[in-house]
Amino acid sequence: MAEGKRENFVEISLEEYEELKAQIPDPDEEKPSGKPWWHAPDDRGWIWVAPEYFSRWRLFPRAFISMYIYLLFEVTVWFMALPDPNSQQAGLVSVIVGAGAAWFGLYVNSTSTEFKDK
Repeated sequence: MAEGKRENFVEISLEEYEELKAQIPDPDEEKPSGKPWWHAPDDRGWIWVAPEYFSRWRLFPRAFISMYIYLLFEVTVWFMALPDPNSQQAGLVSVIVGAGAAWFGLYVNSTSTEFKDK
């Protein structure tokens, strides 16, 4: 190797290299905060964090779709138990099923809100 190009090199022993490498903190290592997951980072309490988890876990849409499933089941059982259903009763069942299809389509195609940790 030419002498002019050696200025970009540093010679150190393996022990010195390992010592220096051990001093560098690992960026992937999580720092334990000592707080439970529901606490806000700045000690405001769980009430400030709750909306984020309501959105992340999609609690309200899941509750609404669960209530719709129950309503659809009850309407279907009621309609099948009728001895001679008329057109108004059939129209009610049709509206319930159609509204449920629209609601389910909106639920499936929606996403939860993306939150960034500060």
